[in-house]
Amino acid sequence: MTLEDLNRTLLVAPFHRWLNLRMVKADAEHILIEMPWRDEMISNPTLPSMHGGILASLIDLTGFYTVLASGSMSKSTADLRVDYHRAASRQTLLAEGRLIKAGRSLSVADVRIHDEAGTLVASGRGAYNM
Repeated sequence: MTLEDLNRTLLVAPFHRWLNLRMVKADAEHILIEMPWRDEMISNPTLPSMHGGILASLIDLTGFYTVLASGSMSKSTADLRVDYHRAASRQTLLAEGRLIKAGRSLSVADVRIHDEAGTLVASGRGAYNM
């Protein structure tokens, strides 16, 4: 699939459109997705910081599309691991997915989310049913 095809597929889901996602780079082993800040994502208005569920969703969908960009078609998420490293606050985030294993029944991708300054915000690993 081309980058344009992947972006079109990514934006089929209404949730992904609401997140205002854009795939910046994609090849068979690596993708990069950009997600701009939205005030509706705030969970702690004092900081303000982004809700962890948004970060977990970004990790999950980046892993899923990493598998898709590799040429495989995933059916669903089998397992998801998320680590939160620091609060995400008022910056565009970049989610980088790397294919770890492309299998017949299960594929695995690692994801790292950085803010505009390059600071690691969250990371995770997804396993996807094929």
